[in-house]
Amino acid sequence: MVQALCACSGTPSAPGREIFDERTGNTLTVVSKPIVFARDRNDVAAYARDYATLVAVEVDHSGTFKDYLLLYRWSTVDSRMLSRPQSNEGAMRLLSEGRELNLQPLESLPVNLDSGGDLYVPHHGAPLTRAYAIDLATLRFIAASRTLILQMPQESLDTPFTIWEDGRPALNQFVRRISAE
Repeated sequence: MVQALCACSGTPSAPGREIFDERTGNTLTVVSKPIVFARDRNDVAAYARDYATLVAVEVDHSGTFKDYLLLYRWSTVDSRMLSRPQSNEGAMRLLSEGRELNLQPLESLPVNLDSGGDLYVPHHGAPLTRAYAIDLATLRFIAASRTLILQMPQESLDTPFTIWEDGRPALNQFVRRISAE
């Protein structure tokens, strides 16, 4: 069971929330708003989209801090019309300012997703979840980027995802908060 330590608001003005994971004993600092990417899927249905939600999380394990991006891949397309990504897939590419960030997924999730809304797990469909180890400098770069495109190079559909809901200001505040700690 995951329990919130503070009643920080989920608004972009709040730099993040702290969550205590009773199962692992870790404290998680979670960005106050994720970055949500989307791509139109007019090839299968009107107004259908694929989504990729990125959530920055810092895990404090007895004073050892590690930073991660959680990725939730989900869609409004009828699941019968989709091919599920294979378990060995999950490479993610972020393109910004002429730079290409290639991230490989971890073998297992570093956090307990039982908190649901606390970690922004989408309630629509059955999201595929991946986690990526990330450093503070890369998080800072993503937060400051003017343009940001996400690609899943192993997926059969190569159309990129563009920002649907911009969480970069919240990510910037998150980075400043964890930098200060």
